[in-house]
Amino acid sequence: MIIKALQREDLAAVRVFTDSQIGAGYYSTFELEDILQRSEKNGVMCSLVLQNPDGQILGVRFSYPPGQWEHGKGMGLEPQKWPHPMAETAYFQSLFVSDSLRGQGWGGRLSRQALERLGEVGARGAVCHSWKESPHNSSTRYLLKLGFISIADYPLYWKDVHYNCTRCLKPPCQCTAVEMYLNLKRHS
Repeated sequence: MIIKALQREDLAAVRVFTDSQIGAGYYSTFELEDILQRSEKNGVMCSLVLQNPDGQILGVRFSYPPGQWEHGKGMGLEPQKWPHPMAETAYFQSLFVSDSLRGQGWGGRLSRQALERLGEVGARGAVCHSWKESPHNSSTRYLLKLGFISIADYPLYWKDVHYNCTRCLKPPCQCTAVEMYLNLKRHS
């Protein structure tokens, strides 16, 4: 397996992969182009893909450096509860790993490498929205292992995102997001 920086030529395969993992239409081609643009700062690409030796995408970690994001995919943010201001905080947009690789540590590896890159571009912290209803609460559990802490819950966080959630099966999504924060200065 290979972890590498997200590149423009990966976007079509990434879209097919994310449609299969989170639901059709969660990311449009336009959104993936925007992710590619916002993920790079000072020549450092902070979004990553996981590929098998044949080049098949089996995981993604989208991450935005400080100053290159304003909010997550849904609504809800509590920056007054963070140890660092938004201008010094990165955003973990999404992590998806193929069912065939779950439980093998690939999500943590993708995230740790992204955190290293975010630190290189000056991030003092990282915030994300964890999917509370993820299978076996895996989304929140892996973030807690990385050192994130829970800030707030947002019921119906993704209700205005027009896609077919893999849990809810049809719009609007009824799932809850847990805002979580990692103080990178403690982990450097």
